[in-house]
Amino acid sequence: MDENDMDKLDIVPLGRSAKSLPAQLADLLLAEVMTGRLKPGDRLKEEALAQQHAVSRATVREALIALEKQGYVVRIPRSGARIAEYSQEDVSYIFEIRAALLAVAAGRVARLNDDSFKATFLEIVASLESIAGDESATPQAFASESVRAQLFLVNNSGNQRLPELYERLAGMGTWQLIRGRSMSFLTVDDRKQSAADWRQLATAITLGSQVKAERAARQLLEHSAIRVRANLARIGQSEEPVSSLG
Repeated sequence: MDENDMDKLDIVPLGRSAKSLPAQLADLLLAEVMTGRLKPGDRLKEEALAQQHAVSRATVREALIALEKQGYVVRIPRSGARIAEYSQEDVSYIFEIRAALLAVAAGRVARLNDDSFKATFLEIVASLESIAGDESATPQAFASESVRAQLFLVNNSGNQRLPELYERLAGMGTWQLIRGRSMSFLTVDDRKQSAADWRQLATAITLGSQVKAERAARQLLEHSAIRVRANLARIGQSEEPVSSLG
């Protein structure tokens, strides 16, 4: 979600939405997290938020509870609510799970004797390479195409449980924050490395090698995790107040 999206959200009167006030406020706060206006570790004061958005403190409290359930907000004794901070463990866990699921999907697709599936996947990878080669392209554009490639493998793996598991993973707060800010693809070099990893995976699938496809899928996510940790650390060093991003 970028600044233009925030502007659109800002001009929609709360009373004209079908959502409840707490849900609308939760959406607004989440949008501020995604754009970086609210940073990990920032305090969320009920009274200040109530005044800012012209709602009751009860509405603010419900919105914060909803965000806490989704993993975006944490409550600290005697300190109140804060935007959740990343940790090395959070990033490692989320990518470890994703790598395992994507490896299963890639291995199963590699075994499929379906040239049309493979041809479509090659087209997606070519699109990723094109975006990576365009220095004016946004990190979000590359991230969207990367998600498209992942979902293609998952949805065509032949394992009926994989899409459901992947959807649950996509709903985890830490992953949504990483994805929402395109943490894996902030620089041109980030995007080029990812495109190269996707090409290696595509080659393994084209050859029909389950072992190589699984290995390439894991490597792709391992490299992505390394970039996320590096970018989060860099952002943490450049922003004030400095947060404990891993």
